Order: sequence, then structure tokens, then C-alpha cells
Amino acid sequence: MSNSIVCDGMPIEYVSDTATLNVLCEEWAAEKFLAVDTEFERTSTFYARIGLLQIADSKRCYLVDPLTIDDWSAFKKLLSTPSCTLVMHSCSEDLSLLQTFLGCLPVSLFDTQLAAAFLGIGFSISYQGLVEQLLGVEVAKDETRSDWIKRPLSDKQVHYAAADVRYLLQVREILSDQIEQKGMGNWLRAECNQQLVIAQRLEEEAQWDSYYTNVSNAWRLDIHGLQALQQLCVWREQKARQRNKPRSWIVKDNDMMSLCEAVSGPIKRGELTLEVVSSAEVIDKRFLSRNAADLFQLLSDSSNKGEVDQALLNKPLSAPLRKKLKLSKEVATSKAEELGMSPELLGRKKFLLELLRSYEADGKLQWSGDFAGWRRELLEVELTAIIAKGN
Repeated sequence: MSNSIVCDGMPIEYVSDTATLNVLCEEWAAEKFLAVDTEFERTSTFYARIGLLQIADSKRCYLVDPLTIDDWSAFKKLLSTPSCTLVMHSCSEDLSLLQTFLGCLPVSLFDTQLAAAFLGIGFSISYQGLVEQLLGVEVAKDETRSDWIKRPLSDKQVHYAAADVRYLLQVREILSDQIEQKGMGNWLRAECNQQLVIAQRLEEEAQWDSYYTNVSNAWRLDIHGLQALQQLCVWREQKARQRNKPRSWIVKDNDMMSLCEAVSGPIKRGELTLEVVSSAEVIDKRFLSRNAADLFQLLSDSSNKGEVDQALLNKPLSAPLRKKLKLSKEVATSKAEELGMSPELLGRKKFLLELLRSYEADGKLQWSGDFAGWRRELLEVELTAIIAKGN
């Protein structure tokens, strides 16, 4: 890397040793805001492999090389400093990487993409789009698919990586001022905190038992097939993490569904055999040839069966519920437009479906998770009137 590279007038410092990082972390701890981004590779692994950590304060951009840093204690301590807020854009993947790479998350977060959504600038506007709209600066996109593990980094890569944090603090200041003027500061903080909760939960084994609810068409299975699907999802999660391979490389959703359809009847009748498992009609025959014996043992063991809830599945809505969903979306959109925020932020279809299904299951509106807090505050009266109304 050339020592003369700057990013729009801001010097770029390459940090490749632990001693320098430790000194910088002490300095950064005094900052109220730090811009942070990561570059990583994840095409053939379960866990993302970090290639670069970018940080910017008000004076300089820093490119921290994770391939040469051998002790992250000081940086982890920095993340746990409440007075120092990390500013990130569309942070979910970066948070997941920090969680798996360092085993910790920041305690204070400002996501500029979420802030932009609260201001109606766009629900999922890119960093480049936001910088251009707010600052009139064009940020290059041409190194998005670079090899961030290979060394040395080119000057072009260095400039691109630095640009990803160069403008974040300026953008945060503009967005934050507007957010506070509109009285939405607490809402944004709650949403950023929820991002941290989600990132934390992704690494909790207790969550794996519910992954069957994310499989398309799982609602077609009977209770025995659904229990088998739950077992397979947990098994796949374990194998993907152990082998550090993408879930789909272990087994695709469609093949899990085909296997569950084949074994549900035999399981119900107490007639499951290795032959039944081995002869299931799946697309990836190699999957069964390698794993049939293990899968037979898994599906035969009743102690592996957990609680499954068919009400959580994404089955087609009845005509009355489709009508209620449509009316609910109209209410959410109208309220969002009234407040000047992106409609998807307030009333995404996913959130509304969860609310509808909770009512369909037990006759009560479950204002929890994403629909707790500020969303409930804005929508409870009108959505209760719609959803709880007779068909």
C-alpha cells in the first residue's frame, strides 16, 4: 500500500500489528462515534472469513488487517464501551461477522440505513446511494467482489475500503439531526438495539429448533413429517457449522422436504426402516448415500423430537385473513406516509403476517418481537379493530 493514499482528503492508515491497534483502541474509546465496516469472503463457507476491518474517526480512516492481528482484547473492550457508538450501514452481516469472529457485539449502534428508512429516504438504500443523496459524493462500487483475503491489497482496494467508512460520520450527523427533530430518536435506538438482539440470537442453539418454520411449504407436512423436518434442520445446522460449509451444501430445503414426506407415514405407523430413508426420492442422491444411516438413527430416536407448532408455518391465508392483511397494510402505509417514513419499516408484510397468525392461533394479538414497542404504539388501535373484527 502506498503511504500517500488518501480518501477525499482524509489520510488512510494501515494497521497490521496488535501494539498499534491497542494504542488506537485507547484513543477511539474517547470518541462518541466511530464509523465501522468489514470486508469478508463467504462463498464456500458457513462462517464468513473476515478480510478487512475499516474504521474512521473524524480525522483519519484506518484499515485493520485481521490476518496479522493476533490479539483482539483491546478492540473487544472498545465494543463494550457504551459511550462510543459504532456507526454502520446495513449492519446485519457485519454484526454476524463480529459475533462469530470475536464472540462479542457492540453495545451501542447507529445504523444509517435504518435511520434513512425512518426519514422516508428509502427502506434499503445503499451506502453509495445515501452518500450521493446527502453529500453529493459518488462512491465507487467496482471492488465489491474483490478478493479481500489476498495480500497485498491494491491501492484501488484500499481506497474503496476506506471510502466505505469515510463518509459515515457525516451521514450519521445529518440523519441524526433530522431524526431527533421528528421525535423518532427513541424509535431508531430501539430498532438498532433489536439488530443487536437478532445477531446475538443467531448463535444461540435454542433458536435452531424453530428453523423448520422457515422452510417453504413446510405447512404441507403432517405432524410426523414436521417433527422430522425440525430434526433435519437442527442436524443440518450442526453439520454446516462443524464442516464450515453453507447449509445448502449439506442438504437443500427441497430434499429435506422430500425426505420428510417419505418418512412421515412410516414414522406414524412405527415402520421406519433404513430402506425407507435410503430410497426416498430426492434430487441429490449423494446426500442420502452418504448420510442415510445417520439420518435413520436420527429420525428413529424419539428423544430428538421437539415441540412443533403448525400455527407458525407460512401456510396460505384464508380469504378473510387475506382481506385483513390488505387492510392492515393500508393502515400501516397510511400511517408511515403521515410520519414521513418508509412504509416497509413500519408494516412489513412479514411483521403483519406474524400478527395475523398469532390471532388465528389463539384469538389474541401477540405484540412481541418486531411488533413490540414503537410499532405497537403507532398501530395497535387500528390493527386491533381490523384483525379482531369478525370475518
